[in-house]
Amino acid sequence: MNKSDTSRQIYANAKQLKFLRSRANRKTFQGGRGSGKTTTLGNVAGMMFEHLPRAKVVLAGLTYIQLDLIVLPEVKNALSRMGYREYSKQDPAGVYVIGQIPPDHWYKPYSSPGKRGWQYCICFINGFTIQLVSQDRPDSQRGINSDGILVDESATMKHEFIKTVLLPAKRANRYAGFAKSHLHLAYYDFSSAAWSQEGMWIYETEDQWKADLEKRGRMSDSEKDLTPPETLFLESTFEDNQDVLPPNYLKMLEESLDPITLDVEVFNRRFGRLPNGFYFAFSTLKHCYFESFRYEYDDKTKLHLHLSNDYRDGKLLEVSLDFNAAICWMIIAQEVGAELRVINSLFRKPVLNIDKNLLIQLAEAFDQTYEKHPGKEVAVWGDPSGRSRSAATSQENKPFFDQFCDVLIKKGWKVRREYLRFTYPSHKDKYILINYLLEEASDRTPKIRFNQNHNKALIIATQMAPVEGDFKKDKSSEQSAKIREYATDGTDAFDYMIWGKYRKLMPNSQPKQQNQLYVYRG
Repeated sequence: MNKSDTSRQIYANAKQLKFLRSRANRKTFQGGRGSGKTTTLGNVAGMMFEHLPRAKVVLAGLTYIQLDLIVLPEVKNALSRMGYREYSKQDPAGVYVIGQIPPDHWYKPYSSPGKRGWQYCICFINGFTIQLVSQDRPDSQRGINSDGILVDESATMKHEFIKTVLLPAKRANRYAGFAKSHLHLAYYDFSSAAWSQEGMWIYETEDQWKADLEKRGRMSDSEKDLTPPETLFLESTFEDNQDVLPPNYLKMLEESLDPITLDVEVFNRRFGRLPNGFYFAFSTLKHCYFESFRYEYDDKTKLHLHLSNDYRDGKLLEVSLDFNAAICWMIIAQEVGAELRVINSLFRKPVLNIDKNLLIQLAEAFDQTYEKHPGKEVAVWGDPSGRSRSAATSQENKPFFDQFCDVLIKKGWKVRREYLRFTYPSHKDKYILINYLLEEASDRTPKIRFNQNHNKALIIATQMAPVEGDFKKDKSSEQSAKIREYATDGTDAFDYMIWGKYRKLMPNSQPKQQNQLYVYRG
């Protein structure tokens, strides 16, 4: 048979080619939006189908809905470009099925996913199988004895989950015919830049790769041919993939994304945490959660329904505001059991051709998001200066809080004006209380949690807020920040709510008998 009859040429940019051609067993593709990282993941799946018959590989993600609705379509597109179609009665020439037991005449993987596991699998005609595993769905993690690991958006996942659940299961088929392939027992992850300090583990591959490069630099060409590299770290942006993107792709991104998301998810800017931070006890690993879903199977549609369990319609909504001419912030929280969950945060900045007051914009955005909340009751906290009239207030000379609350009242909300009983704390007291709560040293204090998907700007600002010598938050960023979202304004809105709700929990704030030892020095 002519080679042209058995092969197909597909497009790949230079970075994708480097990733696909590398013989390394451990690879990281750290790519921004439009870089083609998920397409590359799909191409890897196609290569594994070709070279690892009857193997089973794990494709892991933060949530099952992410894998199902975002990753799978891109993988299918990549497979289609490689000439591999999904099997059905209408297309019996297809070579894979999704979420079902494969046809009886197809080969099966050496390690079967079990009767209940097929629903999480992509099964190929030669027995190669990809098992979808999500961090939020334990039942997808059964029987994952695997021949390799692919991870989507790894920076959003807990490194501990990968180390304790996925990597120990990468152990299958040492003596299979494909065992000498560099694809066997491979561990490849694909991710945007890390938003948090705890997501920085993805850059461990970069350090290993640099050490590997130094070692291979001392090898001869023949030694390099005989010894595959151990690691590859590859960084890419949409600029590497412009041949297949619209000419105005960057302009589209700039118009649709806020500057922080643009920096991190498009241009791969890395964020960390200040060692002298005001919120020294804050940790994204402990205090942040991803929006979880519950999955219900619908007998009529034969589909899994994904229902958010983050926002609770039976719990009071609470907001806290920070006011500034350059930016206005609102955080939205709910008390759920022993937790205070910051479920969302919004900010508005002046924009050309939009004359509407920033606070009115925030109030309308809140109502639009939660207009179906039962009872329509909201507690409002915030900067006490918003109670006063000043030159900065509206033409009607209404205080900031009144402007905000009036919009909600007109839209049918019952407003609890919690800000009326708020007084400014000392910088030291605020610093002590907030970090005391974040440390979670006492069973009688609430646990503070942030939804990491809806509070990215707030989380970054929390990690980057410095402290001065007198326990005062260094707010110089509010004057110097080119992108105001990075400054401390949003964290101030958070502070107002925490102090207003929990100031009575200050350490040693309750009178109690103490045992004292007096030492007299003569």
